[in-house]
Amino acid sequence: MTDAQQRLAEVRAAITGVLKKGQRLRRGDRELYRAELNSLRLLEQQYAKEVALELAQQQGRGRNRISYMAI
Repeated sequence: MTDAQQRLAEVRAAITGVLKKGQRLRRGDRELYRAELNSLRLLEQQYAKEVALELAQQQGRGRNRISYMAI
C-alpha cells in the first residue's frame, strides 16, 4: 500500500467514525470534537486523485505525457 493509499484509508476511517459516533463526544466534564465532515470530504477527494494518479503512472498512463509526431 502506497502512502497516498494509506492516507486515503485513514481519512475514510475518520469519516466513518464521524458518521457512526458523531462530531462531538462527551465524557463526564470533558468534550472531544472530531474533525469536521466537510474538511474530511475534501481531503478524501484530494487523496483519491493522488491514488488515481499513482495507479495511472504505474500502468504507464501518466497524465503529462507529450508525444510529437513527425510531419
